[in-house]
Amino acid sequence: MDNFTKKWQDFHEGKLSKKEAIEFLHFLESDLGKRSYQKLLKETWAEEEEIKSIKVTHLSKPSRSKSNKDLPSNNTEDFFNSFHSTKISAFKSIFKYAACIVALLLVLKTLDFWADGNKEEKKVEQEVVWLSKSNPQGIKSKILLPDSSRVYLNAGSEIKYPENFIVNRQVILKGEAFFEVFRDKDHPFTVEASHIKTQVLGTSFNVNSVFPESVEIGLATGSLKILNASSGEELILAPGEASNIASGQGEMIKYSVDPKKIAPWKEGILHFNNEDFERVVKKLENWYGVEITVKGEIPKEKCNGDFQKNTYLTNVLNVLGHALNFHFDINMNQVTINTNNMNE
Repeated sequence: MDNFTKKWQDFHEGKLSKKEAIEFLHFLESDLGKRSYQKLLKETWAEEEEIKSIKVTHLSKPSRSKSNKDLPSNNTEDFFNSFHSTKISAFKSIFKYAACIVALLLVLKTLDFWADGNKEEKKVEQEVVWLSKSNPQGIKSKILLPDSSRVYLNAGSEIKYPENFIVNRQVILKGEAFFEVFRDKDHPFTVEASHIKTQVLGTSFNVNSVFPESVEIGLATGSLKILNASSGEELILAPGEASNIASGQGEMIKYSVDPKKIAPWKEGILHFNNEDFERVVKKLENWYGVEITVKGEIPKEKCNGDFQKNTYLTNVLNVLGHALNFHFDINMNQVTINTNNMNE
């Protein structure tokens, strides 16, 4: 029995997995599949015609004499009866299913349900149900995705992913998140954030799109391919490399980072790395769940430093205020920073 015949029997007997069954149906639509099916059909009916011919010849022989009626039946006849009832019944059953399935495929094709791969993909795309997880300001969370990948979602951030995530591993990110991706070579893992799209198989990396016009990506383990949708340019990152990808046609430049310090925020460490004051303010708002108003001129200096887990906002502002020469006032979740005396 050749491979096609075996596949066909397994298919109609329900022995194939869902993936194998879909692949087999697609194969039937191909030129090779059609030829294999026609060949099997001809061979099967040829066998049945041959068996019928043997049956006719056998039945046309003179009947046995009455004296022999009590003798054991001829072994050839017993074999023929057994073979005919089993063999033909089995193949008739196969082609009964064959006719139904081929007819169904033809109907689906006529109704444009099975037109081509692109239309099928568009139909699936239209039917995708998206799930979302989000954090308010001041709250961080750890999320376990259906494929066993882990997402550390920063404060003031949101991810969306499809309900059929096991076979469609797409994530849309707003804000910042660290991903630990479960390896699955058959289903690449993609993350879209603002104008960039990353693709991985199994790796861990951080994406920061808090400021959508410039998305920061750092890779801790594995490998990562980044696509800038604005320019069409691609960039490959290795562990310990990062990139700050601006929207537009600018060049994608990568630089070295300490893999252990790519996402200190998920360990509760508030980290500033040569950041301007506007970014510092945004980060403090997300981190502590407050609203900050700045009165006076914006400081031009860059901010650097780490604040350990559970450091109070008052302590952070005291350090920053001393370095940048401003004072502040906290009233519930409202913070006012006054820089009017910064040059005095």
